[in-house]
Amino acid sequence: MKCSRIRKKISSYSDGEMPECEMHLISEHLQQCKECRAELAALSAVHDALNAIEGMEVPPFFMTRLRQSIREESRPASIRQRIRGLVFTAATAFALVASLFLGNQAGKNLYRSITQSPTPAVVETNNVFSLDSFEEFPDGSLSDIYDELVAGGYSG
Repeated sequence: MKCSRIRKKISSYSDGEMPECEMHLISEHLQQCKECRAELAALSAVHDALNAIEGMEVPPFFMTRLRQSIREESRPASIRQRIRGLVFTAATAFALVASLFLGNQAGKNLYRSITQSPTPAVVETNNVFSLDSFEEFPDGSLSDIYDELVAGGYSG
């Protein structure tokens, strides 16, 4: 037997869950193959470690609930669920395409408005930092100090 086939069956061999003739073939292979023996030893170590864990009990009806959840997951989706999934996917794709289109158009319009507007010869510093919305700042206020710092005239 090839190592790949042995490794697929090594768990069953370790548990003694195969016919005698097959167990004999695997035993002969294990005597000759160091890698497969190492695989069996690693599997045995895992089994021993799991058997050493004490105090862990399976909750009642665990297997029943597990089988039921597996059956529910393997059940094909109903037509209503499929249509709902398709509608959601289509709506998401439409929203993505629409937002890309609208963003592109808004960007073009913004670019046109910027390139077509006359540029002033000198841009005031306050306009660059959006401080033109404030009219006058109280003396000593944070805004006044910031305005003077930006203008380059704050002396402390």
